[in-house]
Parts: sequence; structure tokens; C-alpha cells
Amino acid sequence: MKKTLLITTLISFIGCSKKTKVLLLDSGKKRNAIVVSTNKGSTLVNKINGFVELVDKNQPPSTIKIMPKDKIYTHYSRLFNIEPTAPRTYIVYFKPNSKELTDGSKIVLNQAIEEIKRRSACVVDVIGHTDTVGSYKVNAKISLDRANYIKNIIKKRRVPLLALQAKGYGEEDLLMKTSNNVSEKRNRNVEIFIK
Repeated sequence: MKKTLLITTLISFIGCSKKTKVLLLDSGKKRNAIVVSTNKGSTLVNKINGFVELVDKNQPPSTIKIMPKDKIYTHYSRLFNIEPTAPRTYIVYFKPNSKELTDGSKIVLNQAIEEIKRRSACVVDVIGHTDTVGSYKVNAKISLDRANYIKNIIKKRRVPLLALQAKGYGEEDLLMKTSNNVSEKRNRNVEIFIK
């Protein structure tokens, strides 16, 4: 697993146990740990596939036990299936001083829209940028115009979304840091964040 996943079996969630289990899975990092606390004590779970059981808030957590991998996937397959998909970013580029996409970016935009369809309903943030040529005020407007242009293309595809918003950052938060008045084609972009 690439993430730490806490699997908690609650009466109200699954309805099959009077105990709560807190399980620590491998996050792929060197350090994995969680502190499980009740009114009567705490236990540090720092072993991969280690878990503690909780009966109620007035009893301390159980000692740490290890759950075999096959049992984890068998018992908690429903939870693995609802784990959220990692966010995805696509970047499209524009010709200077325009809302016209470069040829390669038209393909990338279509890929982004297909990803949005696969994740429907999701949240999409569309963030426009410019290079540093021209005034700060004009670049802020151009970046927002570009972001709104992409937003409108996405809206026209009628994909169910939880949220879709456009923002213009102008010369701020550039992909490639440059001095003022530098024409950098990689900074003339819109980032499409899908989550």
C-alpha cells in the first residue's frame, strides 16, 4: 500500500462487531505509527498490520496484535474498494497573449476530460497562469480568461461534477521561475486539478 490506511470496524459502520479495531497498514514510508487513546490509556501502534481493539472509552486499548495480510484483504475488501483515488493534475499550454491552446495541449485536455468522466462526480479546479511579459494586472486577467475558457469546455461536456471552479494566478506561483518580462512558454498554462 502506498498510503497509511486506518481500518475501523464500528457497530454503526459495518454492524458486525461490538469491538472497534484500529489497524495500521504500510504507507511505504520508513515510519508508520498511530496513537490509539481512550479515557483509560493509550497504545502506540507502530507495527505494520498491527491492530488494537477497543471495547469502550473507559477501558484501555488492547495489546497490539498482528493481522495476516490475507485476512486484512478478506475482511476489509469493502473499505479498500471505497478508498479515494489520488488527485490527478493535467497541464495545458497556450500560445502567447491568447486563449488558443498549443496542438499538443488539445490532446492533453481531452485526456483530462476523460479522467474527469472516469471519476464522476469529482471536484475540478482550473488554475490559469501567464509568463512575466506585460503588466501584473493584464496577466492576472489573461490567466483568469484562460482558466474560464478551459472551465467552459469542461462544462460543455456535461459531466456530473461536485464542483468546478476557475482561478487566475497571473504571474504568481509559476511553473518555471523567471525574472520579470521573460517569455517562458511553460508558464503560459492552465493546471487542471481533479480530485
